[in-house]
Amino acid sequence: MQPDESQIDGDKQVMISGDVQNPQFVQTGMQPQTVIIDPNTGLPQNVILMQQPSSAPKVIGVFVIIFGAIGVIGSALGLFGSSFLEGQVEDSVLDAYITQIMIFSLLSIFVSIGTILSGVWINDRQTRGVHLAWIVTGYSLLLSIGQQMTIPAELSDPSGLGQAIGIGFSVVCNGICGLIVAIPLMISGSGMDNTKLF
Repeated sequence: MQPDESQIDGDKQVMISGDVQNPQFVQTGMQPQTVIIDPNTGLPQNVILMQQPSSAPKVIGVFVIIFGAIGVIGSALGLFGSSFLEGQVEDSVLDAYITQIMIFSLLSIFVSIGTILSGVWINDRQTRGVHLAWIVTGYSLLLSIGQQMTIPAELSDPSGLGQAIGIGFSVVCNGICGLIVAIPLMISGSGMDNTKLF
């Protein structure tokens, strides 16, 4: 195919032929570097893609802090409510049970404070927050089982089914809580550090 003569302007037409190189390579004697393209991504192999860290530790940390704050409020209400009832009840069985409730409520305040601390650490992307949350969750499970086992016989289900259901419910709930606080460790790119609790 011949070019149209109206498009040919001999003086203004520029044609480059031969080996075209960057003058920097010619002057310094450097050779152009070969870039290998990864067929999966279409990018050079030595490219590192930076992504935003996951927001899962922040979200889980805030939820753990809220859960701990609710636990402090509930434990304080149990402590003060049972101390109010202690002088009102004449029955010795109920009086002993109210004392047990006060002891468990006081211990639960410490568990809830530990829960708040673990939530703050998880929110700061510290692995020790997850470890502390696991310890506090296990301690909470032991408290719950202990409370179910120490209910006076006069106040408990004679068949023991009520306590068994309560213990089973505690095991399931604390297991789910243990898995939820572990989510930041299971997500790639969460930005969790390598701090240890002990």
